[in-house]
Amino acid sequence: MNIYTKTGDTGQTMLQDGVLIPKHHPVIKALAALDELNSVLGITISQLPPADSPELIQIQKNIMSVMSFLSAASEKTLHNGINTNFDDLFINETKHLESSIDKLSAMIPTIKSFVTYGTCPQSANLDLARAVARRSETYLSQAAKISDYARGAFPYINRLSDFLYMKARYADFEYSVVQTVQKEFVQQSSTVEQKNLSSVIPANNQNGTDITLSQAKTILEKIECKAKAMNLSIVAACCNTAGNPIAVHVMDGALLVSYEAAAAKAYTAAALKMPTMDLSKLVQPGQSFYGLEALGSGKILPIGGGVPLFDQSGRIIGAIGVSGGTAEQDHYLADFISEKEQPNAN
Repeated sequence: MNIYTKTGDTGQTMLQDGVLIPKHHPVIKALAALDELNSVLGITISQLPPADSPELIQIQKNIMSVMSFLSAASEKTLHNGINTNFDDLFINETKHLESSIDKLSAMIPTIKSFVTYGTCPQSANLDLARAVARRSETYLSQAAKISDYARGAFPYINRLSDFLYMKARYADFEYSVVQTVQKEFVQQSSTVEQKNLSSVIPANNQNGTDITLSQAKTILEKIECKAKAMNLSIVAACCNTAGNPIAVHVMDGALLVSYEAAAAKAYTAAALKMPTMDLSKLVQPGQSFYGLEALGSGKILPIGGGVPLFDQSGRIIGAIGVSGGTAEQDHYLADFISEKEQPNAN
């Protein structure tokens, strides 16, 4: 099969209905812009973690569907004399974009000024995709005068440009929060008390990288004993440096919600290398970490009860998360090496 047909040598191309049209035809301009849009989305997707890609991949598929329909005919389309009702084909996809736009809007601060593009690579790519989507709208509006397909696809592409704008702003927001976290951590790292396991784990049983299952069990058993003495039914979780759970102890009578909360507190402490009790003060309005809990798909939980664990050289090896009491009680239990007095129940 030859990739070249030489049909375009005369400045014309053929649509699926067999009609030759000039390459400056509005339908061809719209197809070219949509193809460019899909390419820019491909660049964006290639730089995202796999978990963040499905929504954009589905959008790529939708754009391919629009292009397929748009290339079917050069004029207004009737099938056996009956209107195709193409306008209805992307109603659900358009509604899905509107729902996504609303969710993104709720997760970021109100935008009160014009945006300068290029804050981070991800938002820069999304803003480029949005600009191409806007150009696609322009060509589709021209093509809609002669093509039912173009008119039917217009609302979806219009909403897509809005979605890409909000997606880019969320990427900017996420980047700014992460930068603030890193800056704040550098400033606080010298003052964060680094607990180690030397009081409960023999030195020759420390591997210096990630906490082991044996170490995790020892820690959680001691926390459970303290919780019983405090007449609390808690869930205690231990994770490694990547935030992945190593072991979880669920005491009799513990609330179901405490399981997820304990794991989230451990993840947060490991990810930010600081106690979640300290973090809870920094996520208040006006503070340096404000908005942090909106990131991480709900995995960030800035409530007392999460404490990072360090080895004797100061390297983080995991974290503890406890949930079931007050924030102060949970922090006390997670901070088991500390010799602080037991907090009073509220």
